[in-house]
Amino acid sequence: MQAQIKTAPYEYFDPVFDGHYEAPVDIEYNLPDYCPDIQKILKCRAVPEVSSYLIAGDTLTCDGVCDVRVLYLDGKGDSVRCCEFTKDFTASIKLKTAEEKAVASVEASMAHMTCRAVSARRVDLHAAVSLNILAVVQRRERITCSLEDETIEKRGESFSAHQAVNALCHQFTIEDALPVKNGKPPIESILRREVSCRVIESRVSEERLTVNGAVDISFLYSAANAAAEKLTASIDFSQIIDCAGASEDCVCDIRAITGESSLQPREDDVGENSSVSVVVKVFLIAFLYKPCEVEIINDAYSVKAPLELRYAQSAFTQVHGMTSQSLKKKSSLTVSDGEIQRVLDLWCEQVTVQAACEKAKLNYRVKYTVCMLYESSQGRILYTEKQFDFNASAELENQLAKKAETTWRADLWEFRIADRNTVEVSVEVTASSLLLSLNNVKYLTSAGVDENGESFTVKPRILVYYASQGEKLWDIAKSHHALLGDIRSQNELFDDIVPEARPIIICNR
Repeated sequence: MQAQIKTAPYEYFDPVFDGHYEAPVDIEYNLPDYCPDIQKILKCRAVPEVSSYLIAGDTLTCDGVCDVRVLYLDGKGDSVRCCEFTKDFTASIKLKTAEEKAVASVEASMAHMTCRAVSARRVDLHAAVSLNILAVVQRRERITCSLEDETIEKRGESFSAHQAVNALCHQFTIEDALPVKNGKPPIESILRREVSCRVIESRVSEERLTVNGAVDISFLYSAANAAAEKLTASIDFSQIIDCAGASEDCVCDIRAITGESSLQPREDDVGENSSVSVVVKVFLIAFLYKPCEVEIINDAYSVKAPLELRYAQSAFTQVHGMTSQSLKKKSSLTVSDGEIQRVLDLWCEQVTVQAACEKAKLNYRVKYTVCMLYESSQGRILYTEKQFDFNASAELENQLAKKAETTWRADLWEFRIADRNTVEVSVEVTASSLLLSLNNVKYLTSAGVDENGESFTVKPRILVYYASQGEKLWDIAKSHHALLGDIRSQNELFDDIVPEARPIIICNR
């Protein structure tokens, strides 16, 4: 006979895919007639961007495009040229199970790349796009919180946790025009571009999520009869998103991911490219949690007959808040090929941050590559790059945090020419982390008495048991098939453990 149980729901996010997937990209590109011959390739940049993705059954299908720009010297060797082209990529990723309501976050980066000029008119590129994917489905589990049977003693436990409220992916497109300001010359061609999204503020209200953010844009362009120029700008955005279950007490882990983008010079009335037309797709990924109290039954026994107990184990999430750290580092970039006369462009790429909670600290491992395009004292255009890494740490206010889910963005905010061969660069990496811990708990799912089994032989008696200091009352009552409440009242013991070695009276009835 099964004891009647009472359950309560607990919602959680179950990852159906959490990892990386690589999609190959191979290109053979012939320069168009208007591009001069390649004398030397300075830098090849391939920036993969996600156009769209869809989950159908047990497959996530992702489509994207690589924006490829090859910076090179022409036959004269005194000016930077750029040939630009795009290459589509697609990937089909198998999920753990078929899910109709799964929500995914997909971010693209370059895993590795080789680029070479086969001739003065052809470029071969072999690369792999790395897709960082987190796909989750919201599930509900029934947790046993009570057993209703007078002959069964049950031991319960309660603890604080956070349960899943909603996960969503919101897509939108920003379109704008950025003018060339401050008397800068018109645009001839865009040599390098950076597009990134960031969340400035998010607010959760009843059934609604409000997000304010910005798209940061910077690009280097060539101008007729002028040196290369750089332009930076930010485009603000605000989105109000319907979010079922949301309330003010929710914790929101939100990420802004840059999708497919386009920057195209635009002609004015006199035929000059005095502005840039900007189109950017933005993916907002949000995971919402709310605090809750979880009650479980972790053990039981009967005073009448042996019980058959069944257990399950689950991981309960505890969110310990959000933290944002500004990690600043000064690095030196030294060149051996000529003296530095002028820096044409300087930027960061291949930025990664690993964050781990350990010994009451949040430890960071940061890697990035500084790239520099410069003019030597002989008037030659040259390129160099160097990878840097450093460690940093911050004190954790909540020492219970065991895991940090981290997003980051890097800004190269200052540089100076220290001497004729060295440039000092200041890099700032902003790392935002959701701090949490997972509590693996074993709990009872059912308790039943074997109807064909033998019951305990119960005779009215008084037993004196000599308990040791620190012994648990639950263990004493369970081993003697006695009611816990009787032992407490008969011995005037109100704690869960025996405070000192002493005799315990056990009355069977």
